[in-house]
Amino acid sequence: MAEREDILGIDSRKALLTLFVAVVLVVGCVSLIGKVADFDELGEALEQANRKWFPIGLAGLVCAYAGYILGYREVARMHNGPRLPLWTVTRVVGIGFGANVLGSAAGGLAVDFWALRRAGASTHDSARRVLGFNTLEWALLGAFACVASILVLAGRGSGAPLAMTLPWLIVFPICVVLAAIVSSPRRARRIARAGREQPDGAVSTLWTKMKKGAADAIGGVVVVRHLVMSPRSHPSAVLGFAVYWFGHLLTLYAALRAFQETVVLAALVLAFATGYVATALPLPGGGSGGIEAALAFSLHAVGVPLAPALLAVLVYRFFTFWLPLLPAIALLPTVKQLNSELPRFARQPSAA
Repeated sequence: MAEREDILGIDSRKALLTLFVAVVLVVGCVSLIGKVADFDELGEALEQANRKWFPIGLAGLVCAYAGYILGYREVARMHNGPRLPLWTVTRVVGIGFGANVLGSAAGGLAVDFWALRRAGASTHDSARRVLGFNTLEWALLGAFACVASILVLAGRGSGAPLAMTLPWLIVFPICVVLAAIVSSPRRARRIARAGREQPDGAVSTLWTKMKKGAADAIGGVVVVRHLVMSPRSHPSAVLGFAVYWFGHLLTLYAALRAFQETVVLAALVLAFATGYVATALPLPGGGSGGIEAALAFSLHAVGVPLAPALLAVLVYRFFTFWLPLLPAIALLPTVKQLNSELPRFARQPSAA
């Protein structure tokens, strides 16, 4: 176990502490929101739950895994990158999905980065690819939320406060314009040069590192630009992360239906995207408590009663946060094998 911890930066004591904090935060969230929602209503909703929807929630989780695997593999191989077999990527993603609670320093992205580095990509190239598919992931969610906001304002759904719809209609287009500007071909060439610069003295080391960090961040946007502008070259990237979000939405929808609630698709997407923004914050315990509260109140804002909204979110988080710990733990014994296996796939034809 110690060797696996060294490879991925996983600390078993930190993992147990994070798990404990996550449980405490979830219990606190349920206690506080339960008082507002009325515990009697929570109990009644639990008694009337239609458990036939739970397998559909599990199917949503499988879709999320499949989409992420497709997207990751496509971004890894673009521009003559490492061509990873499906089973290899599946193990990387399986470990990464549980990395937040397992105690890896930067969660799943750290595992994704480690795998690309071991597969032969340079440090900056790996960073840009990981930042690229993470940016694409959020850009797709933002695009879905922007369209959903338009539909909700047009009357599709039970309505939502302007404080929920307007930010998506204003901020997302601004982000797209800024991304298009910073990722232009001329700037992309300048970014590539910045990534190759070497500090010429102790005084300039920090400044050079900052420039390289900014270059990697913008380089991730350049990756997204290429994927969006060349969909035929890399079809699985955009499609994969679209399937990833479909899986999340399917799980949340199934959880709502289990508690006798239904939401128009546009309102569901808007509520999900708004609440899911909380995952981008550096919250303790993998975001437990905070994410549940954000999603429950965002669902309530589009017309779902608070009691079933909270229960549905708890079911959704069980499938998408707690359940992935099982395959991650099961796959941990393969880390040493992955560590020696990944270098064989550097710029080689896919073995899948």
